[in-house]
Amino acid sequence: MRILYFDDYKLGVVKNGNIVDVSSAVENHGILPPNTLMESVIANFDSLRPKFEEIAAKSEGVPWDSVRLRAPLPRPHYMLCAFSNYLDRENSDRKELPAIDFFHKGSGVIGDGDTVTLEDLGEGATAYQPEPEFAYVIGKNARYVKEEDALDYVFGYMNFVDVSARGPGVQGRRTTFMHKGMETWAPMGPAIVTKDEYPDPQNIQVKLWRNGELRQDYNTSDMAHGVAKQIAWLTQYVQLEPGDIVSCGTHHRGLSNINNGDKFEMEVADFGRLHCDVVSYGPDKLVAWAPPGTKKA
Repeated sequence: MRILYFDDYKLGVVKNGNIVDVSSAVENHGILPPNTLMESVIANFDSLRPKFEEIAAKSEGVPWDSVRLRAPLPRPHYMLCAFSNYLDRENSDRKELPAIDFFHKGSGVIGDGDTVTLEDLGEGATAYQPEPEFAYVIGKNARYVKEEDALDYVFGYMNFVDVSARGPGVQGRRTTFMHKGMETWAPMGPAIVTKDEYPDPQNIQVKLWRNGELRQDYNTSDMAHGVAKQIAWLTQYVQLEPGDIVSCGTHHRGLSNINNGDKFEMEVADFGRLHCDVVSYGPDKLVAWAPPGTKKA
C-alpha cells in the first residue's frame, strides 16, 4: 500500500495511479498535526489497513496530477542519514568496509513540486548537489534490536534527497549544519510504500534526473551496511519510534550540481517520482565534486 498526504494534508492511498481520500478512517484520532497523525497511522496500521482498503474499493479516486502532493512526514522526530554508505570508490570491496556512521538532518522537509532554495554560502561553497537516496520509515519502537530481527521494525520505504553543499568553507566545519542542514534541503515522498511491496530492501534501483537528463542510476545492493545492520547499530544508541526516517546515503557516481532555475527528479523503483525546482540566492556553482576515488560511470 502507498500512503500520502495531498492538498490540505488529506490522508490518501494510491489506487491504480489515482489517489483515494481515506481521511474518514482516522476521524476518531482527533485533530492532530500532520506528522503526529501519520505517526499514529503507522503505529496503528494493522487495524487501519482494512478500513483503507474498504474505502478504496468503493472509490476510483482522483488523478495524481490533479492534487497538490505533500511530504508524508513533514516534522519527523528523527531524520537520520548515513555517511559514505556505498561501495562507490575504485578500490571498494567487502573486505574493508567504511565505518558505519550517521548524521541528524535538519528539519528542512519539503514535498513533491516544492522548491529547494540555495542560500548564498559564499566562496567556501563550490557546489550544491542533490543526493538521491533510499529511505525507510520505522514502524514501531526499536531499541537494542538484533540484526536478524531488524526488518520487523520497518514500516515502509520512500524517496529522499539529501541536498548538500560542497567546498572547504562548509565541509571543513565541525558540524553538518552548513554542509547539509539548510531549510528545504530534505525533499521526500510523495508516498510511503509499505514494506510488503518490496521484501528485499537490498535490491532496489535509485535514479535521479537533472533537467531531464538521467545522472544517477544505482542499486541498493551496493550499500556497505544494509538496512538491518543500520537499525541494529542505531538502536544501540537511540530509540527509534514510528515515523522516524532513516536514509541510507547515496552512490556518489554521477553526482551533479544544481543551480538557479534547474529542476531535478528522483525515484526509488516505481515509488512515484519526486520533483523539485531550484532557486538560488547566490552565483552559480560550477565546480564538479565527488569524493576522491569515486568510480567513473
